[in-house]
Amino acid sequence: MHTASTDPADGPREGRLELRDGRTLAWAEWGDPDGRPVLGCHGSPSSRLEHHVEDPAAYRRWGVRLVVPDRPGFGVSDPQPGRRVTDWPADVVQLLDTLGIDRTAVLSLSGGAAYALACAHALPDRVSAVGVLGGAPPPDVPWPWPGWLPTSVRAAAHRPSAAATALLRPAFAPLTVRPQLLPRYLQLRLNPADRRVLGRPAVRRVLARTFSEGLRQGSGALAEDRALLFRPWGFPVGEVRRHVRIWHGTQDWQVPVALGRVLAAMLPSVDARWYPGEGHFLVFDHARDVYRELLS
Repeated sequence: MHTASTDPADGPREGRLELRDGRTLAWAEWGDPDGRPVLGCHGSPSSRLEHHVEDPAAYRRWGVRLVVPDRPGFGVSDPQPGRRVTDWPADVVQLLDTLGIDRTAVLSLSGGAAYALACAHALPDRVSAVGVLGGAPPPDVPWPWPGWLPTSVRAAAHRPSAAATALLRPAFAPLTVRPQLLPRYLQLRLNPADRRVLGRPAVRRVLARTFSEGLRQGSGALAEDRALLFRPWGFPVGEVRRHVRIWHGTQDWQVPVALGRVLAAMLPSVDARWYPGEGHFLVFDHARDVYRELLS
């Protein structure tokens, strides 16, 4: 069973699906309902409201149908206790079947990379191409940890996922107090390129809305998501057979470019583009090229 809304043409058009195990999965759509589908794997924290343009009408002009589901515990999707990265493709299949989408490109931002690659690995007949914006590799190889990461986050990587989630939950709890201020906070912390992008009011509104919605249920989903990303993902990235495109800024503060290069080296079919001097949110300046290259 599923329900859907019919919001303005440029989105979001929203829906909720009752999955076979009884959980609710929420999603939002942007752009042309008859356009080329792109499944968005949102960042962490983020939500179904994540999109990569300041004016969503661009998706209709480009002939793109962007579908972004909330992962478990984010937004209004139900939690999935004990979930794994490799559980996500099963939810995706049910959503694609409900929406009548046979094949789709998959595009991830930041922490969504693991889930995009999991879909490509598990669903090679349903995924046509993969895009990764500012993504990190699995911790199968030693990570060059960024210096700004708190000790508690590094310590979590060496604990089982459930224990890591419990350790990280209080670390992320302050983000839930006023999540709409996260873009302002990031603007103060990030590199000049990201400060410039986040200096645009329309970008801040997009991020404030998706961060706030993503943290609607508290810090638990974020803690769980990060704990899963710091553990082996449950599938060999080197066996992802779909072509992967990577876009990564060399001055990315949140996911250092060294991590992007490690991920690129692990993939058997990859086209990586490194943007000199740009940061984590470079997609807001390059969205047209990103979508054109992903769907080419």
